Amino acid sequence: MSSKIRTLCALVLSLLFVSVFAEKGSSLSPAGASRGGGVTALSIATGGDTCTSPTVIASVPYSDTGDTSTATDAGLFLGATCTGGGAGSREGPDRIYSITVAAGNSLTITVTPAATYDVDVYLLSTCGNGSTCVSEKDAGIEGVAETLGPMTLAPGTYFLYIDSVYPIDDPLGSGTYSLSVTGTLGSGANNTKFYTVAPCRAVDTRNPAGPLGGPALAGGAVRTFTITGQCAVPLTAKSISINATVVQPTSGGYLTLFPGGTATPLASTINFGAGQIKANNAIVRLGTNGTLSVLAGQGGGNTVHFLLDVNGYFQ
Repeated sequence: MSSKIRTLCALVLSLLFVSVFAEKGSSLSPAGASRGGGVTALSIATGGDTCTSPTVIASVPYSDTGDTSTATDAGLFLGATCTGGGAGSREGPDRIYSITVAAGNSLTITVTPAATYDVDVYLLSTCGNGSTCVSEKDAGIEGVAETLGPMTLAPGTYFLYIDSVYPIDDPLGSGTYSLSVTGTLGSGANNTKFYTVAPCRAVDTRNPAGPLGGPALAGGAVRTFTITGQCAVPLTAKSISINATVVQPTSGGYLTLFPGGTATPLASTINFGAGQIKANNAIVRLGTNGTLSVLAGQGGGNTVHFLLDVNGYFQ
């Protein structure tokens, strides 16, 4: 089924839904209202869910993982540039990224959704204004990656939406995803090149207590490590290519790796069960002072050992 047909069906169904409620004298719940008295999606969502707090893509190549099932819906209607004049509603909950480009830019943006998620991807030149859509892709069905580009944009700041034509209560309307942005941001922008290093262990909390050693990470706490100056990673590095490993977790949970000095993102880097040894590869940005923060997503009183191996960096 094409994106346009699905969008028209979703729009008709939503109008019928509103009509039925109006006839019965009922009122629709306000945005962010909880169902059954539970925690609302609005109260869960933080960075990357609104125009006031988009996740910034500061350099390329860039990669990230996320989950729209805990996001809210911006309620956008996309302009004719992206819909061909057809119905342009995007009812799914959305995640928002911002990216600034200069002259000479060339970008390729790929979003790979979970097997049950039918993702829609688009770029706006003004956040929250669907009529400013400059590029959109929803060519596939659930589980199929969508790619914008290669494309060249007019210099400026753009807002990337990870969305869906299906609403959050439809299994196809939300889920986890991975994002990849490659190319160049243009002349004078924050471009980077990748440099390999011999695989090197930068952090091992099983070692004696120290800045890059013990103790184990404490559940619910954030610990920050200085990575630049270690394992041949220079002070000018902006991101690192790593393998993160967890050992001896006393409970199930997750680790979230993020740049030091920034807000904790929603997406986890690695998930694990009690007693498991798990590893995962990732590219993670560093803070402006070369630091990497790690949140141990466990209950208080639990611990997990953390190992970080570096195999390259971007600068």
